[in-house]
Formats: sequence, structure tokens, C-alpha cells
Amino acid sequence: MTADASVRQDRLATNLAGLRIRRGGLFEGDRWMLVVGGTLVPLGIIVVLLGWLGASDTVLVFEQIPYLISGGVLGLALVFGGGFIYFAYWLTVLVRENRSGREELTSVLLRMESLLTEQAMALSAPKTRKGTPSASLVATKTGTMLHRPDCIAVDGKTDLRQVSATTTGLTACRLCDPLGEA
Repeated sequence: MTADASVRQDRLATNLAGLRIRRGGLFEGDRWMLVVGGTLVPLGIIVVLLGWLGASDTVLVFEQIPYLISGGVLGLALVFGGGFIYFAYWLTVLVRENRSGREELTSVLLRMESLLTEQAMALSAPKTRKGTPSASLVATKTGTMLHRPDCIAVDGKTDLRQVSATTTGLTACRLCDPLGEA
């Protein structure tokens, strides 16, 4: 690369660095459709009313035709054109909201998946240690079965007592396998 090309490239880089992108302006993205559609519809209604006022001043048909053409047809064209542009704005807003909702739903589902994976790993961890009972075991107040605290059979119960694997008269639950015999 020559020295002249290097100088030009440096000058271009400094000029581009000085550019700022305006965001949030009135005519950014689809906002122009809102402004144009919102302007054309009332303008079309005004043109139709002016055409009607002009045509109502005379009883002669040949004098009313120019008002009908200029006021009626042009006004209706402005109303329909503005309505279609405003409808396009409305559709783009719906599409944007749908996309953002889908992205939020996807992130929530991924978060739920990771939490469920962690939960499954935590629940399966004691079962992988064969012959090693969990450190804290529970039983119901008058029950005869030994459970892990996260066992579905005792989930939500408040009358649980702490027991050990060597407590006499208790058998291991088949659902949670607290002694790791499965």
C-alpha cells in the first residue's frame, strides 16, 4: 500500500468515525407510514368536503363535474391511499410484537430447560452412589418408610421427622430409593 493510499484510508476512517447514526427520529423505520397515513386520510376527507361545497353552489351538472372529479375522486384516492399506508404500519407493528414475543418465549423456554436439566441432575445424583444412603432421611410421623426429603411421597408434608438409615423398623421407599439399592 502506498503512502497516499494509507493517508486516504486514515482520512476516510476518521471521517466515518465522526458520523453519528440518528435513532429515534420521526422518520425512522416504519414511523413514516404512521405519519403519512395519518396525514393523507384527513386530507382526503377535507378534499372531498371542498369538492362537495364547490358542487353544491350550482345546479348545472357541467359545472359540478370538475368538483366531482377534483374533490371526490382525488379525495377518495387520498383517503384510500392513507388508509392502506396506515394499515401497512399497523401490520409492521404486529409483526415486530410477534417477533419480540417469540424471542421472549424462546428465552424463557431455554431457561426452563436448563433449570429442569439441573433439577434432573440433582435428583439423579444420590442414585448414582450405590450403597451410600443420603445424609438426611425423613419419615412421616407415624410412617414406616424411609424417604429422601425430595421424594414425591412426602412432598408438601409438614409432619416429617429426621431419621437415619440405621433406624430400626423402617423400610426403604421404592420411589426415591433412599439407600441407593436400585
